[in-house]
Amino acid sequence: MKVLAVTGSRADWGLLAPVLGALREDDRFTLQIAVTGQHLHQQAPTESLIAEDGFSVDYRFDMELGEDDSVEVLGRGMGLALGQAAAVLSTASIDVVLVLGDRYEILAVASAALLARVPVAHLCGGDVTEGAFDDAIRHAVTKLSAVHFVSNADARRRLIQMGETPAMVHNVGSTGLDRVLATPPLPRTEFFASVGLEPGVKNFVVTFHPPTLAVDALQQCDAVLEALGSFPGDIGLIFTGSNSDPGGRAFERRIQDFVSTRERAVFHSNLGSKRYFSALTHVDVVVGNSSSGLYEAPSFNVPTVNIGDRQARRLRADSVIDCAPDVQGIRTAIEQALSLDCVDVINPYGDGQSAPRIVGKLSEIGDPTALCRKSFNDLESPLCL
Repeated sequence: MKVLAVTGSRADWGLLAPVLGALREDDRFTLQIAVTGQHLHQQAPTESLIAEDGFSVDYRFDMELGEDDSVEVLGRGMGLALGQAAAVLSTASIDVVLVLGDRYEILAVASAALLARVPVAHLCGGDVTEGAFDDAIRHAVTKLSAVHFVSNADARRRLIQMGETPAMVHNVGSTGLDRVLATPPLPRTEFFASVGLEPGVKNFVVTFHPPTLAVDALQQCDAVLEALGSFPGDIGLIFTGSNSDPGGRAFERRIQDFVSTRERAVFHSNLGSKRYFSALTHVDVVVGNSSSGLYEAPSFNVPTVNIGDRQARRLRADSVIDCAPDVQGIRTAIEQALSLDCVDVINPYGDGQSAPRIVGKLSEIGDPTALCRKSFNDLESPLCL
């Protein structure tokens, strides 16, 4: 079976990589990889992460993303990705397209696969994140997909509620935990040297993405920075870059201006999996609104301060503290997190064995073309029992 995996950002690459490694080692599959979106960004590309993990890229769907992240530019980029993906899928004899998540570039690729009559296998559908347009995109990709690999039981129930056939919705857990188990962290001294930070008495890793449904996104970013700035200068701060959503570049400019005013603060547009997991190992708090604070951070027994509603209703561990996106709420939540005991926290996203489950289910597909014809499974159907 020939599988084309499509990745558009550092976030989905980290979750896809364990599955692609398992597919590459299985002689029942021929794996190809296409990159798009953030990986080909003109100012801060992340395609190098793929080579660092020992994979090669077969196709590039260039959305021509750069400093301008306006709605017009991103919309045009979606069109470019759709057209380039359709060209490949119409000629390359792909059996299954493998995608993950909730990004606009993935929606474009899934749409191209529909036109080309190539079935889509979708990871991480069924989650709910009501504070960003990713939520709608994720559900849209679900309806464009034929096979579903979800990370938790609630997500599986939602996909069945959306009319997906239960036999095609597999609860496999989060592949991010596979990645965690396979990535030994750097020693503390080596890690802090690698990010160029003299560690403080306490250390935070901060990732704050644009909450794309909010009308006050920049004000929220300013509130995060003001709250962090109210902590003493002996606190170490490691910022990672925003994604390529509208407003992401403005967020990064504000963060870089803030970092320039503090001795113990650094900014990295991308840490890569090894350094990011090392950060989760050695810092005291994860701060921001990234899904990694909910997916991976609990496995490191580190508390997460989840700001605002970008991740609203997503399944979370007891180590996650939610707060309003205002200065006092953020500061109070961080202080609470610093006193939180996370030693016995259980990550609700599985056991780190998701990749072999996914490969096993893909291997059971006898005729991929038969998956292109879907039936809507009504809730009263006996199949829902």
